[in-house]
Amino acid sequence: MAQYIAYNCAFSATSAVAAGTSYATGAKVAIQLDIPATLNVKIIEWGISFDGSAAATPANVELVQTNTASTTSTAHTTSTVLPVGDNVLTTRLNFGAATDTGYGNGAITSTTTEKVFDKQYVAPTNQYIKQWPLGREPVAAVSKFVQLRVSTSATVNAIAYIVWEEC
Repeated sequence: MAQYIAYNCAFSATSAVAAGTSYATGAKVAIQLDIPATLNVKIIEWGISFDGSAAATPANVELVQTNTASTTSTAHTTSTVLPVGDNVLTTRLNFGAATDTGYGNGAITSTTTEKVFDKQYVAPTNQYIKQWPLGREPVAAVSKFVQLRVSTSATVNAIAYIVWEEC
């Protein structure tokens, strides 16, 4: 089973240190995975960290499945979605359009959520990592979207990621 990781910023093995993304007040899509009709995706892990320097109202962060794509700021490519470990295969997610697999600071175009995989309040001076036990990982349905959503009460920078397995 091939595993992959995507961040909410430009990241590759040959680039400089990833800068993360700035999130202004309100809800945004940090990462979106566009699942094709021919693929099952198992979510293995996700995480987020903020660079706030003072305690403040926590961000509402959620990992969800929806049937409506969001407009993303930047489209991921097969060079910014990285294989995990010794895997050298290219992911089979949908790429190309602004509503496909992407990252950044995209607008939530529909608040309709079909599944909530995880939901947390995370302080702007903190981080959160969720790794599911083997055999209990949530599975995203075919032809759906997995979105990592961030809603903040003040502008803050964050680095977020999702690790998944294609089967």
